Amino acid sequence: MLMKVIVSLLMAAMVTAGCGKGYEEHLKTGMDLRRAQKWGEAKHALFAAAEKKATPEVYKELGNVFLLGEQNIAEAEGYYKKALALDAGYINAQFNMGVLSLKKYEFTLDDKGKGDEPLLDEANRWFKMVYDQNPNFSIGIEEMAKYHYYRHDYEQALETAQKAVAVDNRNANAYSVIGQIYFSGLKDYKQAFENFELARSLNNKDADIVYFLWATSEKLK
Repeated sequence: MLMKVIVSLLMAAMVTAGCGKGYEEHLKTGMDLRRAQKWGEAKHALFAAAEKKATPEVYKELGNVFLLGEQNIAEAEGYYKKALALDAGYINAQFNMGVLSLKKYEFTLDDKGKGDEPLLDEANRWFKMVYDQNPNFSIGIEEMAKYHYYRHDYEQALETAQKAVAVDNRNANAYSVIGQIYFSGLKDYKQAFENFELARSLNNKDADIVYFLWATSEKLK
């Protein structure tokens, strides 16, 4: 009986301690967990932050968890829209809506590499909002490169992706995008292989990078 009372008191103390955390602490914890790819724990912390205060940032972070962690585009879009409802000019949410539109487009691609064109137009509309607001917006420049790639403007795609590398030369995704531009667009398999190698050296757990590296080595044989 005494043990049950002690356990109950400890649980109550833990709940009280959790309730004592403020918005900023919950948000920071959620963001740290999201970066560590601990999706369930991140979601829990961010929901706690949202209960304390509904802000564009916490809704954007929840969208990121659903998009990156659960691949749930509908839920992610809902949270990005909540962020924009609070602040229509919130640049991070605008950018993420562009990324989300590109992902939607990728799901519609057929075996000939053609997809639902209006989704590309939607992505461009969001990206235009971002760069009209801040021409030097540097987060995820490689996503804009993907837009040009899908438009078959390979030179512009390459130039944009190379800007991403100039901003962060340890951006594995940017090197992978450059590799794909060389591989599928420009048919320069030597350059493609070199960039996929760089991407793998920075992230050897990405299945797409490993696949493209193998596919490019086959082309070079």
